[in-house]
Amino acid sequence: MPIRILPSDLSSQISAGEIIERPASVVKEIIENSIDAGSKNINIIVENSGFQSIILKDDGCGIDKKDLLLAVCHHATSKINSLSDLDKLTTFGFRGEALASIRAVSRLTLISCTRFNDVAAKIYLEGFCSKNIILQPIAHPEGTTIIVDNLFYNIPVRLKFLKNKKLEFSKICEVVKKIALSHFYINFSLKHNNKLITQYNSINNRKNKINRLKDIFDTLDTSEFLEIKEKKYRMVLFGWISHPYNFKKIKNIQYCYVNNRYLYNNIFVNAVRAAYSKIEQKKNISFVLYLTIESFNIDINIHPTKNEIKFHNPDVVYTFIYEAVFSYLKKIKEKYYFNFSCKKQTQLNKEKEFYFYDSDPTFLTLISSIFLKKKQICKNIKNKIKHNNFISKSTPLEKYESSIGRLLIIIHKYYGLIYHDNNFLLLSFPVAKGIVRKQKLKNNIQKENIIEYFLSNIKINLTSQEYLILFNKKEILSKFGFHLIFKKKYVILSSIPAFLKKCNFHIIISNFFAFLFLKKQVFISDIVDWFYINVFIELKNWTYIRGIEVLLEIEYYCPLLLINPPSKLLQKININAALCILKI
Repeated sequence: MPIRILPSDLSSQISAGEIIERPASVVKEIIENSIDAGSKNINIIVENSGFQSIILKDDGCGIDKKDLLLAVCHHATSKINSLSDLDKLTTFGFRGEALASIRAVSRLTLISCTRFNDVAAKIYLEGFCSKNIILQPIAHPEGTTIIVDNLFYNIPVRLKFLKNKKLEFSKICEVVKKIALSHFYINFSLKHNNKLITQYNSINNRKNKINRLKDIFDTLDTSEFLEIKEKKYRMVLFGWISHPYNFKKIKNIQYCYVNNRYLYNNIFVNAVRAAYSKIEQKKNISFVLYLTIESFNIDINIHPTKNEIKFHNPDVVYTFIYEAVFSYLKKIKEKYYFNFSCKKQTQLNKEKEFYFYDSDPTFLTLISSIFLKKKQICKNIKNKIKHNNFISKSTPLEKYESSIGRLLIIIHKYYGLIYHDNNFLLLSFPVAKGIVRKQKLKNNIQKENIIEYFLSNIKINLTSQEYLILFNKKEILSKFGFHLIFKKKYVILSSIPAFLKKCNFHIIISNFFAFLFLKKQVFISDIVDWFYINVFIELKNWTYIRGIEVLLEIEYYCPLLLINPPSKLLQKININAALCILKI
């Protein structure tokens, strides 16, 4: 087939397909144009999930009637004039492709008026057919109205791939949400089939920006978020990050913006995650962060949809974001540690008093849920004790109800001196943490929760007997996060549990499989006990804050264990013998 130049109507549809993939793409492009025009009020009206019509009304600067037809032509823009302008972009649009691409795949009506025009102008277009294009006068306030009808009417193939209308409308809502999150001083409204879906009111005060988060995420408790602001390396980072010691399970909210443009960038996200992992290992990390950087240090012109970005100095950006987030998390870690003591009033009722180094109502809210749950558990402890007859008179915590006691000091890196009911006790933090991790693992397996794992792709050569043992135990192993792919002469360990990630997992896995091969029959409890002994008990230097955390965890997850604790966990100190010697 000979090479030839494609007709303009065909080439315009091909280029439009790179930018206008679905109704949400139309909404994104026309909202960004309205923002570039300086609009303070943007109203979007959608019919039939955007396939029937999409209408946007704004109060921006408008388009002059002599430029109206030019505005819907390819590569026609007021944003740049020369190649050097690409290095100092401050607008969303710059290619002059948005309206032209929408025109190529829909029936487009454009109405606009500037403050210098006495009468607005209207133009109607179908594709790039240049016949019967008439510029009509019409009454319209200052601003622009764009009406997009019958999207993809001339590309029926595209419609076949966009059958789920609920999904398409949810993507429109997500586009409006993302843009509203970065433009606090604009009023946004979205209607669908004459029903108001969302309305985001503009923020009048900089201090009230977090109210936009409340409007967008209506179920979100903003007290769980911390405001962050840092300036360095001629960059500014602003936004909110989730509290590192929040015990509530919240939905992951991760939005990052560069110069008010939403994007998902690995450098940005990895820097935030690395900062959290340094402070507290947790998966439910949420953040809404805004990075302001000089425009010549980024390249936006690398993808038709402009959803991707390239940093000219990625290492500097990563370091800045990491250091900023980490410094704030570190301050929180140092601030929120506390002591608490139990004061006995009667034999049936104890009143707790908490002593904070720096009291804060937010932190009290954070831990209140744990103690409420503990109280519910402790109501039934006495009945269980009577039924099972657990307590002996020599038990260190025989009068235990809901608290292990007050942590006084860390001794020899691994142990905590506890004061409880006029007694002093030594508690082993490595054993306590190991017990908590063991109990969490048992709870997840009993509730059939999917154990978190990470990909490993380790090839293991086995004897025929070892191969058969692993094959018979593959279902039990999968409950722990071990996923095996059985080949003819070897096995590929495709994933391993996430709790092995920080260990020297090659040695641990080798020892674990040796344990499996020696046992004729292995139960889930045997595997849990093996991990408790070989993985969960770690010798790390303990701080006062981490000591308080593990005390809370062991009280919540293992309350009955404290009634008759194992000797390796808790030991009573004979203070009376010392007093006899010191007695004057």
